[in-house]
Amino acid sequence: MDLHIHSIYSDGHWTPEEIVEEADNKGIDTIAITDHDAIEGYFLAKTYAEKKGITVLPGIELNTDGEWGEIHILGYLFQADHPSILSHVAWRKQEREEWGRKIIQKLRKKGYSISFDNCLERAGKGVLVRTHIAEELVASGYFQHWREAYECLLQKGKPGFVERKSFSVTDAIRLIHEAGGLAFLAHPGIYSFPIAIKPLVANGLDGIEVFHSKHSESETKKWLEIACHYQLLISGGSDFHGPNSRNPYPIGSVKMDPPISLKEWERRKSAL
Repeated sequence: MDLHIHSIYSDGHWTPEEIVEEADNKGIDTIAITDHDAIEGYFLAKTYAEKKGITVLPGIELNTDGEWGEIHILGYLFQADHPSILSHVAWRKQEREEWGRKIIQKLRKKGYSISFDNCLERAGKGVLVRTHIAEELVASGYFQHWREAYECLLQKGKPGFVERKSFSVTDAIRLIHEAGGLAFLAHPGIYSFPIAIKPLVANGLDGIEVFHSKHSESETKKWLEIACHYQLLISGGSDFHGPNSRNPYPIGSVKMDPPISLKEWERRKSAL
């Protein structure tokens, strides 16, 4: 099982078909493609996976901001074609393009002359993210590595950073619940700021991604204890983006112990 994978429909490097093929080769029977603010990868993977006997859960990773910081919320088991989900995905794609144009404009004023169209081309079928802009800065000769470009120019507080339109954690949880799904806090051990878990739980958080490729053993233990304390569900996954990406951890590489119980997920979902 691997419940955190990205495809070319956000910032991943593999197609949904390639992801399913890899899962099949490794004998993994359940996956979730959790693209950032995008759902197309799920539909394509599901169709292909049916031929392989692999279950693909509806999944998405929603980027949020607000008083508790820039937190990511994973959604699972929602109605993938729910009008609220489709509307959000369409809005976010357009919003990301407008946001990207503003970033390019700021960078140009700082002397970094890069093409917005090239950044969109890098995004391909997916939504535009800052990694695509960082990659274009590298291709234009300004940096040696996308991470250097990202950390120097695109992080919050840096010269090329632009705030995005507000979409809070509360908004994300509400959206997932409205579409009949479960909301999980993504990779809590990798944020650069402390996570205020109590208000998230108070706002309807259903679970925590306890098992993640970048969690240390101590972080995994800590978040498992927190999940148990608040009687939250647990999830986990590799957060695979591609072999040569910022998250190269292979599909199925994250051990989950105790194992995730999808039956428990369904019971919690039916009680909402």
